[in-house]
Amino acid sequence: MEEIDVLRGRIKDLSARASSESYLTHTDFLSLSEQALFFQILKEEHISYLSKKYGGVRFVLYGGHEDHDRKLIYFLPYYLTEEEMLEKEGEGETFSLLHVYPKNRHFADVLTHRDYLGALMHLGIKREMFGDILTDGMDGYIFILNGVVSSVREELTKIKHTTVECEILKPKDCPFKPRFEEKNINVSSDRIDCILAEVFHLSRRDAQVLIASESIFVNGMSMMNNAHILKENDRVSIKGHGKFIYLGQSKVTKKGRLFVKIKIYC
Repeated sequence: MEEIDVLRGRIKDLSARASSESYLTHTDFLSLSEQALFFQILKEEHISYLSKKYGGVRFVLYGGHEDHDRKLIYFLPYYLTEEEMLEKEGEGETFSLLHVYPKNRHFADVLTHRDYLGALMHLGIKREMFGDILTDGMDGYIFILNGVVSSVREELTKIKHTTVECEILKPKDCPFKPRFEEKNINVSSDRIDCILAEVFHLSRRDAQVLIASESIFVNGMSMMNNAHILKENDRVSIKGHGKFIYLGQSKVTKKGRLFVKIKIYC
């Protein structure tokens, strides 16, 4: 069975249970590619994403922060508003925030996202069990489902050569906030391939190859159209490169070139 059919069956079941049994249901953490499949399902079933309903049930995508890549899809019972759900999730209703830190900072390695990911996979924790991993090279913060967070806290004792300790926090208490650098860039067009090439110092051809490889996501949806025109406040994520927010045009030169503003994630 294809991945999209598995996801379609899953969301049908979750939305039906939220409706008939009147309690909050949710998927595990989904990658950007899996979220793109969800958007494709909505399109195939002629459902507008803006309606925020599937099978007559309201849904919300959330993974700790609106700018996180990995998210769960929640299906809300009739009595629960989106604001109430987000408040509950901030308190750790479904997932928690695992703070990982070196026991002795003086002798600690610099730890990357890949180091944390490898350590979790080595413990046998499936990727869908945890969301975004945030690190400054010393401390790590992992959004992780409550069903496995306690065992990870006990078993995660070493990453590379660094002995670590863990504590469980509420997601709302994450000290990491998205940081941006605002830039003005000069492009020939506000087509997505032109902007990608300039932001990430790629050739136009390399940008088009990334788009064709399904590595580009605009507002969580897969983008494979080189000529797509970005709109103000579009969020663009690129596998292996980073992400930015498109803020729109700021100036047009006499020769017809554009100055556009972006906020790139640091």
